[in-house]
Amino acid sequence: MSDFLSKFNKDNYKDTLEEQDNNKSEKAEDAGLENKEDTEPKTEKQYIPEIKNYSLTSNHLSGVGEEVEFDPTYQKKKRRKLILIIAGATLALVLSFITYYHVVHAEVEDFTGKPVSEARAWAKENDVEIELTQKYNSDIEANRIISQNIDEGKNIRKGKTITFVSSLGPDPEEVIPLPDFSKMSKRDADTWIEEQQADNLKLVSEYSDKVESGSFIKLVIKDSEVEEETYRRKDSAAVYYSKGKEVFEKNISVPDFSESTKEEVQQWADTNEIALTLKDKDSNTVEVGKVISQSVKAEEKIAKKDKMTVEVSVGKAIVVPNFGELSMEEAANYPGLTVTIKERFHSKLAYGKLIAQTIEAGTKLIGEDDSTITVTYSVGRPYLADYRGVLEGDLPKLFYDDYQSKGADIDYIVKYVNAAEVKGTVVSMSKFNAFVPMDYTVEVRVSNNTSAPPTSNPLEDVEEEVQQPIEEVEQPIEEKIEK
Repeated sequence: MSDFLSKFNKDNYKDTLEEQDNNKSEKAEDAGLENKEDTEPKTEKQYIPEIKNYSLTSNHLSGVGEEVEFDPTYQKKKRRKLILIIAGATLALVLSFITYYHVVHAEVEDFTGKPVSEARAWAKENDVEIELTQKYNSDIEANRIISQNIDEGKNIRKGKTITFVSSLGPDPEEVIPLPDFSKMSKRDADTWIEEQQADNLKLVSEYSDKVESGSFIKLVIKDSEVEEETYRRKDSAAVYYSKGKEVFEKNISVPDFSESTKEEVQQWADTNEIALTLKDKDSNTVEVGKVISQSVKAEEKIAKKDKMTVEVSVGKAIVVPNFGELSMEEAANYPGLTVTIKERFHSKLAYGKLIAQTIEAGTKLIGEDDSTITVTYSVGRPYLADYRGVLEGDLPKLFYDDYQSKGADIDYIVKYVNAAEVKGTVVSMSKFNAFVPMDYTVEVRVSNNTSAPPTSNPLEDVEEEVQQPIEEVEQPIEEKIEK
């Protein structure tokens, strides 16, 4: 570049000198003609001007022999112009390169701690692919960037891939033993939940008539198998704290329910959140299902959750009688009741006397009350019947039906004897046709004669006492029973 400028300056300088000499000669001739008559002949002298730094634009030649001065800034201007042209071209080239570079590259931002959506938007705008991996991290919120493989300020060519690692939040499987919330205030519990990032552990405030406001009520873990010591971040649970007793303004006017039905009263109570108690009551005058009375008078003001009792008619009541004043026949046909009669032996009550009734006398049965009643009457002391001539196989049923089903513990023992009757026939009893205690055992003697001919009626020839010899009993049955 310097050689080029030097040559350029020399050529310009030479051309300038030639041009100045020509101009000088012309002016000298003109001047000589004009002053020819006034000027004495002189010896011609050759004038050689002193060469200085001249410029073509600085001064004009005025005649022969005048000194010519040149503009000293001419060459500098020429040089500067050339430099500007070259610099402009270079700058344009550099700008073109920079523009092209920026068109095909994107400057990476720092996305650490920022939402993944923001990184995706930047990548889409700059035509950059994203490779996203996720991992649990307790320090960075879920769906925010943890790290990136290209640092902030560096460039990435469009179409290339940048890798991000995003947070899944804290590990849900991590065990975080629960503290004793009963010793913590609600604010302390909230702080603990926030620090542990236990998003599935909720704080619930509810009204309580028993627990002071701000105090702990209960801890409820959804999974009954999870203990407080094994609680994991993913387990659902709730900590309840009291808001104290709920107080409502008494601004609900109570209507007159005297002509209302049970359903209408219930609907009004549900709409106004009244703690309504409906009671059935018998009435000989008020229609079934209509209101008889109300605990809060009409037009009186009450508040939400206030208690109120309304009595509703169920019609005429059935009064349970004293069945001791009725006979068994009268009791069985008592109107309005379903009566079941039972008979039982009794050592002190005579026959027909009332032993018990399942519903107390004087009780009023109304509405849907169960009207089934069992009445038990006495049949007196047990009377042991004569079972001589009866087959041994019939004795169990006879003793159950005649005695045991009626409350008497009457039982028997069998003794086999040699008798003329066919085998299996009762030939004698230690006691029969007599009153016995409520707890009694009788000896029944049964024939073991397998060769006796069958009889049409085993009882015809049986005497009151068996005349034929029988085996001696080791001990009288009465003495055995007494022992």
